[in-house]
Amino acid sequence: MFNKFKNGELVLCCGVGKITEDYICKKGKIVEKDYYYKDYCIKFEDGSEEWFDEKDLQKV
Repeated sequence: MFNKFKNGELVLCCGVGKITEDYICKKGKIVEKDYYYKDYCIKFEDGSEEWFDEKDLQKV
């Protein structure tokens, strides 16, 4: 299966997160991909994690 983003890759997240449901626009690293829901877990510099749809991510 082909993933658009690889684990550990630096990305820019601009969209509404699945956990907090707040609009977030900052850089983070890919932790994992959920193959059922097709979204990505992102870990930010402050240590927080959030889930985003693939359409909300851009390679840096």
